[in-house]
Amino acid sequence: MKLLVARMKKRRLALPLASVERVLLRPRLETLPDLPAWLAGFLQLAQSSMPVLDVAALFEGEPCAWDLYNPIVVTQDEGRLALLFSAVDGLMEAAPEEFRPLQSQDSFQGVAAALVQRSQEWVPIIVPRLLLIDQERRKLEHWGQVMKARQERL
Repeated sequence: MKLLVARMKKRRLALPLASVERVLLRPRLETLPDLPAWLAGFLQLAQSSMPVLDVAALFEGEPCAWDLYNPIVVTQDEGRLALLFSAVDGLMEAAPEEFRPLQSQDSFQGVAAALVQRSQEWVPIIVPRLLLIDQERRKLEHWGQVMKARQERL
C-alpha cells in the first residue's frame, strides 16, 4: 500500500495515497468569526468552499503555526476534506504484513487503522472519513453554507 506521510508539530501520520486527491502549498483561506481551533478556515476550490481541518489542533491540542509553506492535503474520500499539516515528508510503500495492529493508546481517537514503521517511529495510518463525528460534519455543512452565502454577496 502506498502512503503519504505528513507531519503535525510533534508526530507523523500516514494517509493511504488512494485517499489523497492532491497536496497544495498553503493557499489563502477564508475564515469566519468564532470557528473552533481545529478548523483553520475554508479553501475556495472550483466554485466551492472546502473546510480545512488543522490536524495538529485536532490531535495535539495546539493549532499549526501559520506558514506560507504548510501543505494542505485534499482528500477524495466521501465528505471531501482538506487537512492542514506542518509538512509532508513524502511517500512510502508498505506491505500489509508490515502493519502493526493498534493498541488503545495508538488509536488517535478512533481514526487510525493500523501502524506502520518509518525510520524508528511507528506512524498511525489514519482514515480521513473517520476524522469527524456526525455533529462536527453538520457544523461544517452549516459553516460551508454561511461561507457560500458570503461569497455570493461579494
